[in-house]
Amino acid sequence: MQTALIELSSNSFRLTVSDGIHNVLQRNHHLGLAASVSVNGAFTQPDIDQATFVAKELAFVAENFGYDQIMVVATEAFRLASNGEKVAEHISLSTGHEVRILSEVEETGLAWEAISSEFPAHPNIAMADLGGGSLGLAFGPTNLNRPQQQSSHRLGVSLLSPRTLKNGVLSSDTRIRLEHHIASELRPAIQKSKNQLPLPTVLVGGAARGIAQLIYVSRRAEMPETEHGFVIDCSDLGHLINRLSKFPLASRLAMPGMKERRAEAMPLAATILRQLLRSLEVHEAVVSTSGLREGILQRLTVVRKAA
Repeated sequence: MQTALIELSSNSFRLTVSDGIHNVLQRNHHLGLAASVSVNGAFTQPDIDQATFVAKELAFVAENFGYDQIMVVATEAFRLASNGEKVAEHISLSTGHEVRILSEVEETGLAWEAISSEFPAHPNIAMADLGGGSLGLAFGPTNLNRPQQQSSHRLGVSLLSPRTLKNGVLSSDTRIRLEHHIASELRPAIQKSKNQLPLPTVLVGGAARGIAQLIYVSRRAEMPETEHGFVIDCSDLGHLINRLSKFPLASRLAMPGMKERRAEAMPLAATILRQLLRSLEVHEAVVSTSGLREGILQRLTVVRKAA
């Protein structure tokens, strides 16, 4: 039994086909829709045309590869865009597959389902899922598949990029203002779990994985086999922010471990994560390569087996 999942995410559109144990097919197209929505408040016609074309292509690949069930989901960019629901309907008609726009609660909760069982040594954890459109936070016991507390914040990397970066550069003044903004935005949610802090913290999402790869390469001069389980601390992030601030974008692209599509916004992503750790009162966090995708596939597998 094979399950196909198409994610219309704020940064990229992705196709994953899973047999319940392994991902047997993966495709990824970078679109950066959240940055456009941040500037325009809605999807522009070029956004809609590109999104529809890529979604149809991924659906075609999935159909030709073969699957027993398919699910298409959309995340923060579609929630934020004033025409998000209409665009989702348009893509549904164009692909022949219903696009479901996940709520903030669903998105963070599904990521929690994927990672909570990975850390049985810790009775309670904090999880932070940094994406292109949002930063999801969750707190709770690892033996539960739902967090006790969760929240979503419009602190996604692509969403903030147009407001904070100039030619890929995050100035010192902007970084300081941004850190104050992040701390203020996160304070009410973190305050609700204040009596439990500090908690072991798990980082989820492509930005965290990209940063883990850069730090790993700088330490060991080789690429990691996986970023899963890699520990990032505030000192690492501080050194990375300082290194990135010295390099123009062209030089940054030559850094070992740097992916081209992440190079421009990497100083911003590192700044968000460092302030997040400070707000959570922890010095370090562990990276998980699981997340929303794995949470959805796990749930679909459970539902299929129960049917």
